[in-house]
Amino acid sequence: MRQKTQQKVSPIIMSLKNIDFWYWSRYYVDIYRTCPYRCSYCNTQSGVPMSGVRFLPGLPKEPRVIGLGLLCDPYHPDEERNGTLANILEMLYEMKYPVNILTKSNRIVGHLDILKKLSQKGLVRITFTILTPDDLLAAEIEQQAPTPAERFKALETLTKENIPAGIAVTPIIPFITDSEESLSRLVRTAKTHGAGWVLFSGFNPWTLSKDLPCLKKFFLHSEDEQNLDKRYKAIKRFMVGLLHQENLPIRIPRITLKRFTNRYFSSLVSETLFNISYLYELLDSELEMLRYRRVACDIEEMNSSLKGLVSSGKLGHLKGISPEIESVVREVLFKGTSGFYENLYSKVAPEV
Repeated sequence: MRQKTQQKVSPIIMSLKNIDFWYWSRYYVDIYRTCPYRCSYCNTQSGVPMSGVRFLPGLPKEPRVIGLGLLCDPYHPDEERNGTLANILEMLYEMKYPVNILTKSNRIVGHLDILKKLSQKGLVRITFTILTPDDLLAAEIEQQAPTPAERFKALETLTKENIPAGIAVTPIIPFITDSEESLSRLVRTAKTHGAGWVLFSGFNPWTLSKDLPCLKKFFLHSEDEQNLDKRYKAIKRFMVGLLHQENLPIRIPRITLKRFTNRYFSSLVSETLFNISYLYELLDSELEMLRYRRVACDIEEMNSSLKGLVSSGKLGHLKGISPEIESVVREVLFKGTSGFYENLYSKVAPEV
């Protein structure tokens, strides 16, 4: 692959054991070995190897969604060092591989032309990590990253060009970024700038972060696990209600390929089952969450015809499937939507 700069870069390609159903990708490309932003809350800075990851010599043989930004932000603060990424995006476009980008950089607008081409083919999703609308607070917890204001501006630039983009409030850090006023302002600002979805998650601190002054407020309260758990539940309840009120999805719309093949139907069904499992997770219903997730993983890996399996009455052979789950599978296969999911989401919004 021709480099646009003199920088020597050796991108690595990784495969996850199961699909990452947050970003709908099983295959990731990382350009750097160390993230240039080194944010205080990021557990990829811990150096602990991730489980369920293997390294590949090349891309999968047929188009699959390729994620950028699993371990390191793909966009470097030095604009001249982003030539490699431009080449990768052009190559993926030519090969018709969809791209799912996670970043906290406004440098992405420098690749507007190739992103527009990917968008016109329905081959791209972009998510900006933004934890707070407050530039001063952001400067404390992610000192080297572009300001939230710069990221919002980049978000607006992309969405005005009809490039699908949203934000990830991942993680929400209790006692630091979790005030209702701050989260409300963050979500509404994102919506004003064109965000098509908002993801959110809790905080999983890494060991060395205990020594960072900017996270001191969190660790002062972290030993009271019961109170921290109550706070997390309150955050979930508030965020789901807020996003429901603002009519913003809590999941990224999946990119599906080969619309009229067996793989398409399996992907559509597994997406719905993964989304239902997430709703049960928000409801703290662990057993239902695990049941739906297990069946979703099995269907995701299926190479045979899912419709054929249903028609022959063999769907019950899948581990963990129940009459309720089988009903959802049939509904999605033959109607393209799931009333069960819509009803459950309506229940989750006021009850989480």
